[in-house]
Amino acid sequence: MAVCDGKETLLQAGDSILMPKTGTHYLRNTGQDRLYALCMMVPNEDFSELIRNGTPVTLDEWDLQVLSRIK
Repeated sequence: MAVCDGKETLLQAGDSILMPKTGTHYLRNTGQDRLYALCMMVPNEDFSELIRNGTPVTLDEWDLQVLSRIK
């Protein structure tokens, strides 16, 4: 589910969405499986720094299979 300024939009695998930079927005996982999302921000506005300074996590075998498309 994509939420922007309180408006919810249901997303499916393979969907894309563009959210305005002025809005308050986030993604919410409404399923039982893990949620993988590719997020880009243009212009950067410190987004890459925020990601780099986030909490590091270790990818497990399932993550690596999803990210490499090996099933």
